[in-house]
Amino acid sequence: MRILLLRHGETDWNLQGRCQGVADIDLNDTGRYSSDLKRAIQTAEIIGGAHRLEVAVDGDFRELDHGAFEGLTFADIRTSYPDFLERWRSEPAELVVPGGERLVDVEKRAWKGIERVVQGHPANATVVVVSHNFPILTVLCRITGTPLNGYRTFRVAPCELRSISYDSKAGWSILQMAGGDGGSAAPNKGTVSLG
Repeated sequence: MRILLLRHGETDWNLQGRCQGVADIDLNDTGRYSSDLKRAIQTAEIIGGAHRLEVAVDGDFRELDHGAFEGLTFADIRTSYPDFLERWRSEPAELVVPGGERLVDVEKRAWKGIERVVQGHPANATVVVVSHNFPILTVLCRITGTPLNGYRTFRVAPCELRSISYDSKAGWSILQMAGGDGGSAAPNKGTVSLG
C-alpha cells in the first residue's frame, strides 16, 4: 500500500508566521491553487474532485493543539514564553503546550489513523492523507525510528508531499521525502483522508 502524506495548502497564517494548530483557518488563494479543519478539507476536496475520490474525515490526523499559542507569531511566543521555547528546543515530545497538548499525543493518534488507513484499504491501494505539519512529522519519525525529540530532522512545507508504503511482509518504508518523486502522484482506487 502506498500512502501519500500531504500537508494542507497555504494559509495567510503560514505567510504571517503565526502558530496554527486547531484554529480553523481557510486556505488563501495560493493554497487553493496548489483533518476536520477547513484547510485540510479544502485541500482534500481539490484532490478528491480532480480524481473522483471520496473524502473521509478523520480527526486523528488533526494538527497539534497549540493552546495559548494559537494565532501568535513566533516572535510573540519567543517574547512571552522563552522558558517553554528553551525546553521545546531540546525535549518537545513530552512537553505540554500551555492549554494544548503534547507531541507524543499527536504521534499516538496520527499513528492510529495511519493504521486505520492500512486496515481499511486493499494492499495495492494508494491513499492520500491530507494532514498537518506535526502529524506528518510524527509519522515520519515513527517509520524511521527517529525519536520525537528529533522531529526537526524532517520538514514539510504547505502542500508538500511525503510518500510512504506498507507491505505486510516488508513493513513500513519511506518512498519519497523531497517535494516530488518524479512520477505521477495521482491516487487510484483509494480515498482521500484528512484531519
